[in-house]
Amino acid sequence: MGNNVKSNAEKFLTIYNEIDRHMRKALDENERTGNVDLIKKMAKRDKVFDEYKDELMLFSRLRNAIIHNPYNADIDPIAEPHDKIIVKYSKIRDEILNPPLALESIAVKGKNIYFITQNESVLDVMTVMKDNNYANVPVVDSLGMLVGVFSKNTVFSYMVENEGVQIKRDTKINDFKEFIPINKHENEFFAFVSRRTTAVEVEDMFKKRLQGKKKLTLIFITETGKVREKVLGIVTPWDIALN
Repeated sequence: MGNNVKSNAEKFLTIYNEIDRHMRKALDENERTGNVDLIKKMAKRDKVFDEYKDELMLFSRLRNAIIHNPYNADIDPIAEPHDKIIVKYSKIRDEILNPPLALESIAVKGKNIYFITQNESVLDVMTVMKDNNYANVPVVDSLGMLVGVFSKNTVFSYMVENEGVQIKRDTKINDFKEFIPINKHENEFFAFVSRRTTAVEVEDMFKKRLQGKKKLTLIFITETGKVREKVLGIVTPWDIALN
């Protein structure tokens, strides 16, 4: 392995060492703790490690085979990882050291979010929702701050409360103000996370998406995860499915 161009074994060991150092620092463990034990501990606290635990443990055993080579004098390295293994291990390393943020990877953000105000026509909004397959639409005030969410369930609750009243051309979103606030939705709830939340953490929230009888249908990303902050991005189960 003395050539100027690194062999796959050298690349593999470099990645291994980077991940190993990261785990020891995160867990405050010294060299006496084995790599596999570190992986198991990290998997309990880090979603990326939990997702790739089996591969990481397999690569740990491969590293031991390369390092503890009884034929070192004649055969070095004893095993040369395939190019695809290097690509896979590099991807895992990158996700561990620099996990992708939900806002940058899976969220609909900024001007691409369909916001509505309370003065808009309900029929116009419902047409946009139908044409774009939107289940929920954020409602904001004149300052762009979140007021609530208009959804299919909002319409259902409104009609039940008003005994099937017809929605007319001049019916406004404001007419639904009783059912729009975040905490007024009977069958769904909405979560708020900070801009530093990773994509894996958001995906995990949707996996555990039930809160009593309510279902998580939309996650808002704000600066620090507070409700009264400007919405920077939104994530729906559909966004997760597309990635």
